[in-house]
Amino acid sequence: MRTVLSYWKNYKIQCLLGPLFKLLEALFELTVPLVIASLIDKGIAGNDSDYCVKCIILLGIFALVGYISAIMAQYFAAYAASGISSELRKDLFHKMQRLSVSSYERIGKGNLVTGLTSDVNQIQSGINLTLRLLLRSPFIVFGAVIMAFTIDMRLALIFVVTVSILGIFVGYNMKAAIPSYRSTREGLDDIVDLTDNGLAGLRVIRGFNRSEDNYKEFEGKSGLLSVLQKKAAGISSFLNPVTYLLINLAVCFLIMRGALRIDGGDLTAGQLIALYNYMSQILVELIKLANLIVTVSRAAACAARVGNLMERADDISGGDIALDDSGVPHSLEFDNVSFTFPGNSEATLDKVSFKAEKGQRIGIIGMTGSGKSTISQLAASLYVPDSGRILIDGIDSSNIRRDSLHKEVGICLQKTKLFSGSLEYNISLGRSFVTSGDIERAVEAACCDDVVAGKDEGLSYVIPEGGSGLSGGQRQRIGIARTLAGSPGLLILDDSTSALDAGTENRLLDNLKRLKESTTIIMISQKIKTIKDCDLIIFMDDGRIGAAGTHEQLMRSSSSYRQLADLQMKAV
Repeated sequence: MRTVLSYWKNYKIQCLLGPLFKLLEALFELTVPLVIASLIDKGIAGNDSDYCVKCIILLGIFALVGYISAIMAQYFAAYAASGISSELRKDLFHKMQRLSVSSYERIGKGNLVTGLTSDVNQIQSGINLTLRLLLRSPFIVFGAVIMAFTIDMRLALIFVVTVSILGIFVGYNMKAAIPSYRSTREGLDDIVDLTDNGLAGLRVIRGFNRSEDNYKEFEGKSGLLSVLQKKAAGISSFLNPVTYLLINLAVCFLIMRGALRIDGGDLTAGQLIALYNYMSQILVELIKLANLIVTVSRAAACAARVGNLMERADDISGGDIALDDSGVPHSLEFDNVSFTFPGNSEATLDKVSFKAEKGQRIGIIGMTGSGKSTISQLAASLYVPDSGRILIDGIDSSNIRRDSLHKEVGICLQKTKLFSGSLEYNISLGRSFVTSGDIERAVEAACCDDVVAGKDEGLSYVIPEGGSGLSGGQRQRIGIARTLAGSPGLLILDDSTSALDAGTENRLLDNLKRLKESTTIIMISQKIKTIKDCDLIIFMDDGRIGAAGTHEQLMRSSSSYRQLADLQMKAV
């Protein structure tokens, strides 16, 4: 909650003027019943038409000033609410973009998406209503009570008792409502997660005839969310009926007691009508206050969730050392590195040590689940090792600035994520330091030139969402071109050529050999023919380095490597 409140300082003037104009409007509203009482007691009862005209003109002036005040209050409240929510959403998105993969996975996509959209929208509504009603409604309520005392002290006690009872009830209701609304947001997170999984895996779901099962799972989550929302709404739904009941009972009692005092000559008809108007104002304002409390309860629950996201510490903080970015290769060293994925009981990597010198090409191969991809993700600082050190140019990666690290270490994954936009954008990804010349060189080096040539629009070709219409090999080459366009000093290819045909892969490997002077290459693959020409090949075996050397050395010294080579040759 403190995090959200810190954004108010940029909108101090608007947050001050909005409530002030509302108080000005409320001040004129509190004066209106007195004018009406005077109109009845002096103008109408005294048959003084001039006095009646003056009172009516005065009421018109009050209405005009109140109207202008209401518009100004709405403007400043909306300006502040939209500005605060916009800055909050921007900073939250910036926080999400800089989260490490491990932090992102721990928080969950549903929590982040709901925070960015629904939660921030609820906070905006809460701020808007707070600025408009938080001071106005209590001011009207207590002002009406005070004005009632100026008319008749005995009847004013009815106001005091009514407002006190309603105040206790509203406080209890708000205390119960906030946890309920927090539960509904968590239920919405589950819905978002399930929806995203269902849409992302639509082809698989259809292909395995799981549409009905997926729908039933969604229906179950949706039903649970409905129960939580009904519970939260049920708590808040008591506010309006109870308010109406108590106020109307108070009005009946007020009229009954007022009539007796009129008969006794202690009260005039105009004064009784003024008291009735004040009671009506309290009714209207308490209804508004009830709606405000419902909205603020939701906003408070959302603000707490967003605040937790903003204050959450990242797993990878980074240091303040920058890597040399002058187009030179970087060395990479794993020093006794061990790592276990969260939730796993067995280590994925166990005391792995190796060093890639500047300009070398290192091949990593092994059976499925041996830890190859984990090495690539640790090298790119997507995760933090449990023990040991990862050194780049002899510097511990935890001491390197995050922006420098991600610029100089380029990773290309097996499954390339394509974004809606032009082919050129998908290669540059909007990076300011990537020039058109860099894109052309990357397209040629990644053997992606035939993909560009095959589109009438060339690099301006707009890729549909998800990259539909492109083959797996085309996507992989676009991904490699994207990585090469940034001219990284350390290039990590995580099985990025698995979908390429033999001829294209050979051309790509020849192109990569020419990058020796500008980058160090870590090439991970399932295929020996992809990495056989590397300067050093590391054979991974169940999270450990089983053997290391050149292809010829491993064929002589490692039976496991030799067996894998024989199996692949037989398959060919």
